[in-house]
Amino acid sequence: MNINNTMKKLQKAILQTGLAIIISRSQFYSAEQNRFIPIISLSTKVYHYYPRLGVWKDQTFEIIRTSSQVEALLCMVDIHKAVSA
Repeated sequence: MNINNTMKKLQKAILQTGLAIIISRSQFYSAEQNRFIPIISLSTKVYHYYPRLGVWKDQTFEIIRTSSQVEALLCMVDIHKAVSA
């Protein structure tokens, strides 16, 4: 099975528990390796209190940022185990 499909299925399974995981992809060019390097970021929205302002606001919390799809997938597996237990 494709890693991207597995990540999408895990994302839906985690969403069913009430936690929304956002998968973002970007890339940059590495002159050393003479190729584009893909970056995968997993993040979620958290409700954060700002004491200086005295208000609660939504904030995006980055869980992991990596160039390895396998590492991102394993992180999602760990999240799924934690929220479904």
